[in-house]
Amino acid sequence: MKKLYDVTFTFDPKDYEGVLKDRELTGVGLLGSFCFYKSGLTGNTDETGMVDCSEYFSPADYREDLDNIGHNYYQAMEKQEDGTYALTLKLPANLYQYNFVINPVTAVKVQANPADFRSGMVNVLSNKGEIALMTLRTRFQPDPDLGFIVKDVKHDDRTPTLGGYQSGSMIYVGESSEHSWLPIRDEAKKGTVTYQAYTDIDGVPRTFGVYLPAGYDRNKTYPLVVVSHGGGGNEADWVWQGGINNIMDNLIAEGKTREAILVFPSNAVYIGTSPIDWLFEKIARNTEECILPLVEKIYSVSKDVKDRAFCGLSMGSMTTLYMYYHRTKVYRYFGAFSGGIAPGHPAFDLSSEGLKDVTLMIGSAEEDIAYNQNPNGVPPTIRALKEAGLPIIPWFSTASHDWYCWPQMFEHFAECVLWK
Repeated sequence: MKKLYDVTFTFDPKDYEGVLKDRELTGVGLLGSFCFYKSGLTGNTDETGMVDCSEYFSPADYREDLDNIGHNYYQAMEKQEDGTYALTLKLPANLYQYNFVINPVTAVKVQANPADFRSGMVNVLSNKGEIALMTLRTRFQPDPDLGFIVKDVKHDDRTPTLGGYQSGSMIYVGESSEHSWLPIRDEAKKGTVTYQAYTDIDGVPRTFGVYLPAGYDRNKTYPLVVVSHGGGGNEADWVWQGGINNIMDNLIAEGKTREAILVFPSNAVYIGTSPIDWLFEKIARNTEECILPLVEKIYSVSKDVKDRAFCGLSMGSMTTLYMYYHRTKVYRYFGAFSGGIAPGHPAFDLSSEGLKDVTLMIGSAEEDIAYNQNPNGVPPTIRALKEAGLPIIPWFSTASHDWYCWPQMFEHFAECVLWK
C-alpha cells in the first residue's frame, strides 16, 4: 500500500512585503500539481491507447489505484492566529511543483469554455472536486483586482545560471525507494550539479548544466549524455523539475547504469518564427562546435561515439529525433520523450546509413499531447521507423505531457537502453 505523507505548506505575509506593497491581503491559496487520475496503461508497449482522462482526483479523493498527473489543483489556505496561512495535504511520494496565489479570484461550476474569458483564466481542480476558473497573474504582472502567483521563498530555485529561471517552487515528498527521482539517502553517493558559462554559436554568453557522478575521478573516462529540456524551458529544468540527478545517483548506486556525465544545454533560445519552431540544425552545431569541445576540455569524457547519447522531452524530443536522423556519427543512443518527427515533417529523413547501427527509445505518456497522428506525433513516428525496419524501442508511461512522465522515461532510458 502506498504511504501517504502529511505535507504542510505555510505562507508568511512578512516574507512577501515587497510584492504586496500597499495591497490589502484578502486571502492566500495553494496552486500546484497535486492531481491524480486512473491510468489505463496495462503495459509499456508500442500500441498503447490514450486513456479517456475526463476525471481528475484531488488529494482528498486519493486512492491506491491512482497515479500522479500534471494538472492544476487549487485549495484555499487557512489563516492562523499569528497572521500566517497554512494548509496540510496528504500526498503520496513524488516531486511536486506549486505556487501561492495571493488574493485569488475563482468562479466554480463554470460550464463555458475558458477561452471565452479574459486572458489569465486557467482551469483548475478545486478542493471540492469541481472544475474552477481562476484568474491568475504572474509575479511580474501583479494586478490589485486579480489573484497573482508567487513562489515559496522557502523553496526557491536560486539556480546560478544565465537563463535557468524556474517559475514554480518544488517540494520532494517521500524517499528514493519509492521513486528514483527523489534524493538518494546516502550523502556519499550524491553526484554534483554545476553550471558552466560559455559563448554560444551566436557569440552570446550562455550557461549549460553539468551532472558529475559521486566520486568523479579525472583519471577515469566517462560516457556522456546530452539532455534537452522542452519548449520554453532552460538548462535547469531537468534537475529542478525532473530530479534527473537523483535518478542517476540512485541507478548508479544500485548498479543499474554506468557512471556518466550529463550535460544540459539551453536550446529554447534558438527559435524561428515561434517558441515551438526550434532551429534544430543550429542547435546541433551549437552543441557540437561550442558545448562539446568545452566539455571535453574540462571534463574527462569519452570521445568514442558508442559512449555518447542524446535525449530530450517534448521539443527536446523532436531535437533528439533530428539528431537521430542527421547525427548518427556523433551519438550512438537516442531517447525521444513525448515528441515525434514523422513523415510530413521537413526534418524526417531516413537516408542515413547509420540509422541501423544506433539505438532509439521513443515514447510518451498515455495522456500526452504528443500521442497524436500529425507529423509531430509519436505513433506515426514509431510506425514509420518500424516499417523501415529500424531497431527502435517504444516505451510508454503513465501521466501526461508533464514532469510525472519524463522522469519515468529517463529512468527507463538510463537503466534499460543506455550502453546496452
